[in-house]
Amino acid sequence: MATAMYLEHYLDSIENLPCELQRNFQLMRELDQRTEDKKAEIDALAAEYVSTVKTLSPEQRVAHLQRIQGAYSRCREYSDDKVQLAMQTYEMVDKHIRRLDADLARFEADLKDKMESSDLESSGGRGLKKGRGQKDKRGSRGRGRRASEEDAPKKKKHKGGSEFTDTILSVHPSDVLDMPVDPNEPTYCLCHQVSYGEMIGCDNPDCPIEWFHFACVDLTTKPKGKWARAMVPHQVPRWPAWLSWWRVACTSGAFVQQGTRAGVSRTPAWSSPWQVASPSPLVRRGSSSTSSQAPEVVPTHERYPVQRRPFAVVSEEDLAAFERIVPGRVVTDPQELESSNVDWLRTVRGCSEVLLRPRTSEEVSRILRYCHERNLAVNPQGGNTGMVGGSVPVFDEIILSTALMNQVISFHSVSGILVCQAGCVLEELSRHVEERDFIMPLDLGAKGSCHIGGNLATNAGGLRFLRYGSLHGTVLGLEVVLADGTVLNCLSSLRKDNTGYDLKQLFIGSEGTLGVITAVSILCPPKPQAVSVAFLGCPGFAEVLQTFSTCKAMLGEILSAYEFMDAECMRLVGHHLHLARPVQESPFYVLIETSGSRAEHDAEKLNSFLEQVLSSGLVTDGTLATDERKIKTLWALRERITEALSRDGYVYKYDVSLPVERLYDLVTDVRARLGPRARHVVGYGHLGDGNLHLNVTAEAFSASLLGDLEPYVYEWTAGQRGSVSAEHGLGFKKKDVLGYSKPPEALRLMRQLKALLDPKGILNPYKTLPAQD
Repeated sequence: MATAMYLEHYLDSIENLPCELQRNFQLMRELDQRTEDKKAEIDALAAEYVSTVKTLSPEQRVAHLQRIQGAYSRCREYSDDKVQLAMQTYEMVDKHIRRLDADLARFEADLKDKMESSDLESSGGRGLKKGRGQKDKRGSRGRGRRASEEDAPKKKKHKGGSEFTDTILSVHPSDVLDMPVDPNEPTYCLCHQVSYGEMIGCDNPDCPIEWFHFACVDLTTKPKGKWARAMVPHQVPRWPAWLSWWRVACTSGAFVQQGTRAGVSRTPAWSSPWQVASPSPLVRRGSSSTSSQAPEVVPTHERYPVQRRPFAVVSEEDLAAFERIVPGRVVTDPQELESSNVDWLRTVRGCSEVLLRPRTSEEVSRILRYCHERNLAVNPQGGNTGMVGGSVPVFDEIILSTALMNQVISFHSVSGILVCQAGCVLEELSRHVEERDFIMPLDLGAKGSCHIGGNLATNAGGLRFLRYGSLHGTVLGLEVVLADGTVLNCLSSLRKDNTGYDLKQLFIGSEGTLGVITAVSILCPPKPQAVSVAFLGCPGFAEVLQTFSTCKAMLGEILSAYEFMDAECMRLVGHHLHLARPVQESPFYVLIETSGSRAEHDAEKLNSFLEQVLSSGLVTDGTLATDERKIKTLWALRERITEALSRDGYVYKYDVSLPVERLYDLVTDVRARLGPRARHVVGYGHLGDGNLHLNVTAEAFSASLLGDLEPYVYEWTAGQRGSVSAEHGLGFKKKDVLGYSKPPEALRLMRQLKALLDPKGILNPYKTLPAQD
C-alpha cells in the first residue's frame, strides 16, 4: 500500500506538466501563426517591389527594402522565441522523463524484492504500536526461498504474492494506451522503458520488439550466436512508454478540461498505464466520483459588493503598444485567459481580456510605465495558487504574469545564497539547490505550481517555518518594479547590511499592491543529511499539545516540523484522494519531521521520544519513515488536505493564528454553531507555529452560511488576540477584516505608504487594504 501511495503521489507531482505543455504549445502555435503572417507580408512586399522597382526613386527603393528588412527581422524574432520556448519545453519534459525512468526502475525493483523476500517489513519504516514490541511480521518461509534461473519464468505467479503486485506486473502500458505504431521508433523490451543496463537484440523478424533487457527475458549472460525470442503475445507500441506519453501530450486536441490547482487547465485525455480494471489503490487525481466538469464560477463583481474604480479600458492602441514591448507574448484569447481569471479554489473570477508575459525586469518596467501613464490597472500574477483571491483580477485589470521570468541568476555554493527571477517555481528551485546540497527555507503543498515571487508577495509560511522562520528573515534582497516603472534594485546578497531603512521588508507580504517583485536573493540552509518523519495517532487535542511539549524538550535542534490534523481531514483525504491511513483510526494525527547531520544521533533521540509518548499514552499508534519515498508518502497525507477539501464542495477557508492551547477550540465552536448546514468542518495546520487552517465545506456557496461564519470567526480570533491571516495574506476576500488584527493607526500608515508608492492605485486594486468609505 505504501508503494501504491508513493506512485500516486509521484503521478500527482507531474499532473501540472500537461498544463504547462498545453500552454507552451499554444504559445508556439501563436508564434507560428505570427511567423506565417510575416512571411506572407514579406512575399507581398517583395512582389510589390519587383513590380514597381523601375518606377521607384532611389529613396523609395531604400524605404521599401527597409520595410522588407523590418518584416524579416520581426519574423526572425518570432522564430527565435519559438526555438527558445521549444528548448524550454524539451528540457522540462526531459527532466521529468529522466526522473520518471529512474523512479520506475526503483519501483519495479521494489516490487520484485517484495515478491522474492520473506520479510514483509521494509527497511525504511517500521510500525509503532502501544504495548507491542518491534516484532517482525513474516510471511511464508517458502516464498522467495529460491532465486535460481529455473525459477525466473515463474515470477508472475508467486505463491503468496499480493494481488496488487500481480496486477501491476501483469499489465503493460500497451494494454491501456491505444497508440499508433511508428515504424521508425525503436522499442525497448517488455517493460517499455528506455535502455539501461545490459540489453540484447532480437533476431526474430516477427517480433515487434528489437531490444530486451537481460533480466526481462531471464538471461544472465549473453548467449553465443544469434538470439531470437518467441513472438510477443500482444501488440506492443513501437516506442517506450514515456515516449508514448510525450506523443499523446503533443497531439493536437488530445486534451480535456478538468479542475486542477490552477482552476481550469488542460489535462491529457489518456488513461494512466497504472490504472487497471480491477480495484487498485492507484487512482489518478481527477478520478473521484465528482464530475470533471467544474461548475461555472460567478464573477467576483457580481457576488461581492465592489465597484469598479475609474481606470482606463484597454484599447487597440494599448494592445499594439504592449506588442511592441513584449512581442508575441500578449495574450487575448478568452480560452487561454480562462485559467488566469479564476483562482484555483474556483471561488473568485475576474474579467481580464489581456495577459502579458514579460521575461525581464526591463520589460516589466516598460509595461508599468505605460500603464501608469494610461491609468490602466494591473494584476500581478505568479502561480495563481493563492487562497484569498489576491492573484486574479476583480474586474478587467491587465494580468501581468511572471511565468516566463524563471531563470536562476546565481547560486553560491559556500554561502548558500540563491539569486533568481520571481517566476521560478518553488519546486524547481528546491531541486536546483538540493543538487548542490542545500534546501529552500520554505516548503508548501503548492510547491509544484507556486512562484517564489508570489511566495514573497504573500509572505508564505509553509511547512518549514518552525525550523527556519519567516521570509522576512531569510530574504536578503529584492528587485522590485514600482507602479510608475521605476526599478528598485535592492538585490543584495549581504547577510549584514545596516544602512538606512530595510526597504525590502515593505514588499514582503504586500501582495503586489506596492510593487512587482521581479528578482530575489534568498539564503538557503544546508541540506540535512538525515531526515525522518513520524506519523502518530493521538486520542485528543490535549495529547497533541503535550506531545508537542515533549517533542520540543526531547528532540530539540533536530525538530523541523510539527503538523496536526483531525480525523475529518484524514477521512476526506482517504475518500477523495484514495490515500490510505498508515495508522489506526484516531481523533487526531500528528506529523513530526526531524532533520540533522548524523542519522545515528537523530535516530537515538527520536527513538527515545517515541518510547516516551507511547508509554505515557500520549500516542496510541504510529509509523516511522526514514527513506525518501516513504517520507513523501507520509507528507502527502498532510500536504494534500487542501486538494481533498476542494473536491468536497464549496470551501470557506480561514487561516488564523491563535495561542496553541486554544487552537482547536475554534473548530469545535464553529462545528457546533453550523450543525448540519455544513458538510464538513475540519481543522489542521502548523501547531508549532500556532497556525490553524479552519475549513468549512458545503454543497455550494451560501450567503446565509457565510453570514453565520463571518464575522463570528474573526471576532472569536480577535477575542484571543490572534491574527485573522497567519500566512495566506488578505487578498480580496479578507481585506475588510484587517481591522480585527491591526489598530486604526496602523491602517492609516498602510494607506499612506500605498498612496506614496502607487498614487494612482493601479497595482492590484481592490486587494489587501479595506475599502475606504
